[in-house]
Amino acid sequence: MRYFIVSQNLIKGHMKLPKDTILRVNLAWHKSLASIRTMLRKYARYSIFLDIPVNRRKPPNHKHDVDEIARIARKFPNVKYVAVSNVESAVDLDYYCRQFDCKIVPKIETLKGVEHAQEIIDSLNYKPQILMLDHEDLFSNLVSLKKEHIYLDLVGRLVDICKRKKAHLLRVKGIIFSSS
Repeated sequence: MRYFIVSQNLIKGHMKLPKDTILRVNLAWHKSLASIRTMLRKYARYSIFLDIPVNRRKPPNHKHDVDEIARIARKFPNVKYVAVSNVESAVDLDYYCRQFDCKIVPKIETLKGVEHAQEIIDSLNYKPQILMLDHEDLFSNLVSLKKEHIYLDLVGRLVDICKRKKAHLLRVKGIIFSSS
C-alpha cells in the first residue's frame, strides 16, 4: 500500500487532491474539540490521520483530553490512523491502543525512540505496521544530547529496521509553499 498523507493546512489552499489522499489533522493546531469535530465532518470523504501531540514542546500546543478525542474518533469512521508523538517504547503506546479503534502510528522523534524501534513495531497489533519519523525533532533531540553527528546514521538505522520488519516508515517528502 502507498500512503499519501497531506496536512490539514494544504486542503485550505483549495488544491485538488487524489481521491486516495489521507488527510492529516494535527490536533496541536486545533484550539477546541468543536473545531476537530467540524474538520472531521467537513472532510468525511477523506481517510483521516489524527496526530496527537503528546509531550509537544513547540507552539502551537493545544492540549486536549485524549479520552474525549478517542470518543470523537469513534464517531467518525473516516478516522483510520492515530499518530502518537514522542514514542520511546512500546509501553508509551499501551493506553492509545486500548482507547482507539484504528491503527496507532508511533512518531519517532528521539534517540531513545530509534533505539527501541523494533520493540515499538512489534507492539503494534496490525500489519504492515507503520512508524512516522519526525526528522526535525529527532535532530533537535540529538543536538540537546550533543550527538547530532550520528543523525544520518540513526535515520539509516531506522530505515533498515523498518525494512527488516516489513513496516512502513512515513517520512516528509518535500514541502509545498503557497502565497495564500
